[in-house]
Amino acid sequence: MKRAVIALVLALAALALLVSLALESRPLPVETHVAQYTIDADLKRVDGDFHSLVDALEKAWQEQQPPGEGARALLARFAAAPSQLPTSAFSMRGNAGQEARLTNSHDTFFATVNSATALAGELLDDETEYAASVAYLRESGAGVIQKLRDGGFDRAAADTFQLVVGALGFSGQRASVRPADLERLLVSLGRDQRVDNMPGDLDRLRSSVSTILKKKALIDSKQKQLAGAPVGEFGTALAAATADMYTSSVTRVDQARLMLAVYAIVLLLAVGFVATRLHASYREINAANTELAVLNESLEQRVAERTHELTGALGDLKESQVQLVQAEKMSSLGQLVAGISHEINTPLLYLANNAELVQERLGTLREFVNRSAAAFSIKSEDFAERAEYQINFVNALKEVKTLLRDEELESTIEEIQDLTRDSIAGLNDLTEMAQSLKDFSRLDRAPIATFDVNGGIDKTLVIAKNVVKHKATVVKHYGQLPEIECSPSQINQVFLNIITNAAQAIESEGTITITTRLYDPNNVAICIEDTGCGIPEENLSKIRDPFFTTKEVGTGTGLGLSIVDEIVRSHHGELLVESELGKGSVFTVVLPIKRPAGAAASAPEQTDEIEDLAELPPLAEAV
Repeated sequence: MKRAVIALVLALAALALLVSLALESRPLPVETHVAQYTIDADLKRVDGDFHSLVDALEKAWQEQQPPGEGARALLARFAAAPSQLPTSAFSMRGNAGQEARLTNSHDTFFATVNSATALAGELLDDETEYAASVAYLRESGAGVIQKLRDGGFDRAAADTFQLVVGALGFSGQRASVRPADLERLLVSLGRDQRVDNMPGDLDRLRSSVSTILKKKALIDSKQKQLAGAPVGEFGTALAAATADMYTSSVTRVDQARLMLAVYAIVLLLAVGFVATRLHASYREINAANTELAVLNESLEQRVAERTHELTGALGDLKESQVQLVQAEKMSSLGQLVAGISHEINTPLLYLANNAELVQERLGTLREFVNRSAAAFSIKSEDFAERAEYQINFVNALKEVKTLLRDEELESTIEEIQDLTRDSIAGLNDLTEMAQSLKDFSRLDRAPIATFDVNGGIDKTLVIAKNVVKHKATVVKHYGQLPEIECSPSQINQVFLNIITNAAQAIESEGTITITTRLYDPNNVAICIEDTGCGIPEENLSKIRDPFFTTKEVGTGTGLGLSIVDEIVRSHHGELLVESELGKGSVFTVVLPIKRPAGAAASAPEQTDEIEDLAELPPLAEAV
């Protein structure tokens, strides 16, 4: 035992090492190689886009022009560049230091790009607003000054002229005007209430000058800050980190492959050693088998003789069992056929009586129809005078009306309708019984199939209707059940036997309650409870025994519940019995929803009396 445990531990350790080396030796994905060869060019392209964006913004600033769509396109491409980098280049695995370096380089580069993108966006908006203000001063400044002069505001026009000229001089790269002078002129114009009624052009002009004063220093600062962003430096660091991680990953795969080759050689030598040991053990086993063969020769002869004796006894036992089961089946079949014949005879009798009554009433209706047809066949062309035609036609209608009144045809039609409805109800009863018998017969041809438990009970109650209806009232409490896998004919046999026993246990009048429910997630339960005489406690342990019966001599074979128990057990189910003397009994059949894997497809010896219905005479002859 100790050696076996040690061998098992060593085998598991060897298998774990083999799996580990096999996983480590897997080649890197193709996309990782491609990403490694393209990541450097991608990072350089990002750096190039960044410098082009900086140059475009700087050129627009120097020319005091809006950056334009070209700068916006460069900004959009630069902002989208990080998301376009191959992600496989950043998902490689190495040691803790390499992974931390790659993560830090990746996060730093992406943060720098995002920061530069935000700063460039702000700068682009500021330069656009600044260029618009300068353009307004150049294009509309003279017009605003002229309006002031035309309005008689010469002093305000002079101040505005100095403000426009000074602002344009200040807006250049080399400012020739101090900001304080421009601010003083703005304050002076703001205090002059005489120009408050001027159009909005003056307000826009002052707003443009304010924009130039506020934005110039801010734009210069952002230009320097953007130009100094270390996008290229951090891109180079990220490329170096990915290259180091890639080299480490390739080296690790090569080392794992070398170790796997060495390990395979060691395993091959171990397998050779084990094969040598097995060959020696095989020779020892052959020698032992030779000795056992000599001992078995005499034993086989004795076993064959004993088997022959047991086979003969088993054959005799099976023949006796078949005869007993057949006797039980024939007894049940006789009761069943008698009940079915009685159930069919009743609706057939009132169907025949209704047909005779309908035939009698049809004669009167036929006479009415004939007279009506004769009355309406009178034509005016057959008479020389119209008055004669009218007299004949009216007389014919009076005869029809008299016949309708005297024969009470309206009540006759209602009577025919009532007879027809009764006949249809009788035909429905016959159809239901025939369908139940047909379903029983069809199910018997499929030993194992899916089965609706509630529907099977309903069909069984139709078959057992003549036995139950004079003794008990059936109360059904059906639950929502899935279809089960079973032999439908045998399960119907179980229901029929238990329901018949329940009816026979009721002396005069009582109740049979049938309840279906889920027993547990894998089984269903069918409870059949009666208010009969009950079973004495000393007999509860014997009711499953063959030939045991509490009925009078000649009224039963004692095989009914024995057959039920055998069928339920063959379906891997369970038959539970509870009874109290004088109050009744409860039989609970527990059946699996799915047959266990490997269960036999066929159940024990068929005991369903319905299988003999094909040999019965036609329905009319049976009645």
